[in-house]
Amino acid sequence: MRMQNLEFRIQNSGVRIQEWGVRIKDGLPFYSGFWLLTSLFFFIAGCGSPLKQINVSSYEFYRSPQVNKIDGNRIGFLTTALSRMSSLGEYKVTISDIIEKAFQKEKPKINIISSRETINSINTSELTDIYSKMLDYYDTTGILKKDYLWKIGDALKVRYIIQPKLLSFAESVSSRFSFLGLAIVSTRETTVKISLQLWDTVTGNVIWEGSGQATVAIESMRAKPVTFEEVAEAASFSVVKKFPF
Repeated sequence: MRMQNLEFRIQNSGVRIQEWGVRIKDGLPFYSGFWLLTSLFFFIAGCGSPLKQINVSSYEFYRSPQVNKIDGNRIGFLTTALSRMSSLGEYKVTISDIIEKAFQKEKPKINIISSRETINSINTSELTDIYSKMLDYYDTTGILKKDYLWKIGDALKVRYIIQPKLLSFAESVSSRFSFLGLAIVSTRETTVKISLQLWDTVTGNVIWEGSGQATVAIESMRAKPVTFEEVAEAASFSVVKKFPF
């Protein structure tokens, strides 16, 4: 009787062992598939190109009837203006170059006097004090004073001058979980906004004004910052395309 009970227990144990073996074996495809998909996700995320989105907008704020009478064959450029309260001074020359290159490409018929040429002419004509006072007055009032503006235009031998302004430059980073919470995906956004004003050096009036803004967003597990130059170029081209001639 004892021998029969022992044999029965052994047989039952064998059945249980076999059942567990079947369960483990049946479960392997699920776990193997799960880890295979997870590994594949990380491989693609690490090797794939980041997702990039670019949003561009431009607006024309003001257009004088005088614009229709301008042939626009020769226009001077002042260096890009910045608010003294901002900390964007390092981009002052860079944005000027980018805007002027956008004009050369989009408006090839206009004879551009670059901001560097403008500075050279002002210095040669010994108008540096006048130029400094004009910029100080502009920073406070948003107006290029007529008396100063006329002297700058006379030195450049132009009637019309463009005053660019860097309105804002912002960067932000946000993160979120993806794929069952296994990975952190970062989104980096960079935004640049600029404006252009066209001034008549004889009348001292603004005859055209517009702005352009660009936002570039990159989403990736290892998203790198977007360069200022890339976003500023997109913003510049958008507003230059609005230029009336």
